[in-house]
Formats: sequence, structure tokens, C-alpha cells
Amino acid sequence: MLGSLSGCVGTFGGGSGEPVQFGAMLPLSGSLEEVGSDGKRAVEQAVADINQAGGILGRPVELTAVDTEGSVEAATEGYQTLVDAGVVGFVGGLVSDVSLALGPKAADDSIMEMSPASTNPKLSDVGRTGGRKYFGRTVPSDRLQARAMAKILDAPQYADADSVSILTVKGAFGSDLGTVLQQSLDAEVVTQVSYDPAAGDFSSTLDSVFAEDPDAVGFVSVPGQEKGILDAYGTSGYEAPWVFSAGMFSGDLPAYYEGFYSASLSSVRTDGFFHLNQRLSEIAPLAPYVANSYDAMFLMAAAAEYAGEVSAPAISDALQTISGGTGHTVSVGEFDRVRSLVDAGRELNYQGASSGVDLTESLEPLSSYLVEYVNNGEVTQVELLQRQFFESGGSQ
Repeated sequence: MLGSLSGCVGTFGGGSGEPVQFGAMLPLSGSLEEVGSDGKRAVEQAVADINQAGGILGRPVELTAVDTEGSVEAATEGYQTLVDAGVVGFVGGLVSDVSLALGPKAADDSIMEMSPASTNPKLSDVGRTGGRKYFGRTVPSDRLQARAMAKILDAPQYADADSVSILTVKGAFGSDLGTVLQQSLDAEVVTQVSYDPAAGDFSSTLDSVFAEDPDAVGFVSVPGQEKGILDAYGTSGYEAPWVFSAGMFSGDLPAYYEGFYSASLSSVRTDGFFHLNQRLSEIAPLAPYVANSYDAMFLMAAAAEYAGEVSAPAISDALQTISGGTGHTVSVGEFDRVRSLVDAGRELNYQGASSGVDLTESLEPLSSYLVEYVNNGEVTQVELLQRQFFESGGSQ
């Protein structure tokens, strides 16, 4: 079911003129309802902060929120609601399949799309037209995760593998990240296998993974969809170090995880994160991607203020400049500071709630990753791969 909410959010603190229309396309029902609803609340808070400071170029912001239900079909139908509302940009989609579907449409319509959660590597090139990119995101591409996993598999101090099997969860996430991982490896990939987490038996899948006797396994999955096949491995006779994608070292670790590695996204909390927690105290602790949702909305507004023009092309052109790591720092709730710095002809550097949000030419952040290792049943952090590692293409 498609649902929408429109209207001015927050108390407008001054200025005049026709309202500026923005949107949010998030799952407000279904299995991702909690994440989507909390993300919408964060976007509303960003709008309230902007309006309290006088709006964008003295114009109040109005928000139209559309329920994507987490599906491409509902998102594609609901997108027309935003077009009809005349939005210049929107926060969304949440899942990568929705962003991949909407990115080309938004670019054709000259509407800026900022995703708070879509990590598919293909999105680095989505939304380009007329020399501009109309798709950005406040989360890093999975391409970074692939390079981090490749380092762990290749490096002599870690898995030191000459041959690797890649095992991926069924679906676009697993397939696309697995492909980029294969491209990033120096080791020979002897087989690439996908698995269905709902399968009742995984013996044939594991037989395929280990058919060529690999030195290590690169494992791409998501938390909650890994248990069946890993438990099957734990009771099998196979043995090799595994390198996990992010997020699967949590809780009590099975004994067979000993010697396993993970490439995990570094989660350093910014000052902006704590300020946003205070603003959203009724939903704290914040669900994943809530801080990213706030940043996505605030960045678009700050880019328009900096450009002196409320349009998607102007926002696209200014996003990297105002987030690139130089200039005077602005953060959560500081749109009044954005306005005063722009009026004084100063440069901006947005430091967000989710991270420093230093966007690249592809309008996505380069975030740090941790190499983690299970030693004596405990997860040990052994190396921090910082921005410079990824800027160099993941070279050793």
C-alpha cells in the first residue's frame, strides 16, 4: 500500500517565498518498517532544523514522504507522487534494488536522490546525465568492503591465500559484492557459489565450495542469513579460514569461527551523532541508517544554500564541495551557521551524524574498515584501513 505525508515540518523561523519541496522514499510498512519510519523521523528533524534557521535561501521546506514498502514496484509507483509534488530532491531509497530502479528516473527528471543505506557497487555510476550525477549516498559503496576483504584474503599476515572460493548469499547484494570481490583479488578464484539461506540442507553447496580445495573462503552474506550454512560447515569435515563481509561477528561466537576474519565498517561516533541522539531521544538508540537519513537531507539543503539556487543541478554541483573535508565545519542542527558562513563567502565542511561524510566525485563517502580476527573465541581488531587505502585502489 502506498502512503504519503506532505506538509511543512517544524516551525519556520523566518524568511519568505514559495516553499521548497523535498521528499523521502522509505519503507514505512513491511519488514523494514522500523528502520524506514525512524529514518523518516530523522529527515523530519533535519527539515525542522532547517526551517528553524530560516529555511533555504529564506524559503521554508516542505516534505512529502512516500512508503516504498521495501519493494521496487511500490517505489516506482510512489515516485510519481514526488514528481507531482515538484520535489527538487529526496532521501531514499533504503534498499539497493529500489535505488537502482529510481536512480535513472530521477536523473532523467533532474531530481536529486540521496540514499541513506544503499551500498550496491553499481550505484557509483547510476544517475549520471548531462555531466552531472543525480544519485548520491551517505553510506560507502560495497566496493570498499570488497577491497578490504581482498586484502585479508591476499595478505601474507592474514589468510595468505593463493586460491579462494567465494560463497555469496542469493540475491543482487551477494552477487554484485561477490563479483567485485573476485575482481579485487590477486588470488585465483577457483569457484563462486551462491546459496539460499532458506534451504533445508547445505551439504551440496559446501561440496561445491570445497571441490577445488581452496586455501580460504570469501563469504558474502548479511546478519541473520548466515547461520544455516555456517552451522553446516561447523559439522562438516571441511576446514579453511573464512573471511566474512561486515556485520557477522556478534554475540556468542561458535567454536568453529576460530581463525576467521571479517572486514567490518568502522563505527566511530561523531559529535553530530550524539547531538542527533539528543534531538531524537524518543527513538534512541538510533536504528541503522537513521543518522545517514538526517545527513542526506541536511546535505541537500546545505548544498542549495551554498549554490544560491534551489535546484537539483545546483545541489549536485555543490555536494562534493560542501562535504569534501575542507572549509569551516558545520554539523547537526547548525543550518543557521550554514547560512551565516555562506553569506560571508566562506567554504563549508559538513561533518555529519553518520560520519565525516566526505563525498567523492561519485557523491559517496570513503569510510574506514576494520580487519577483525577471531582469536581464542574473542574478536580482535588487528588493522584499521583508512581512506588513503581506498584512495590508492586498495593497494597493499
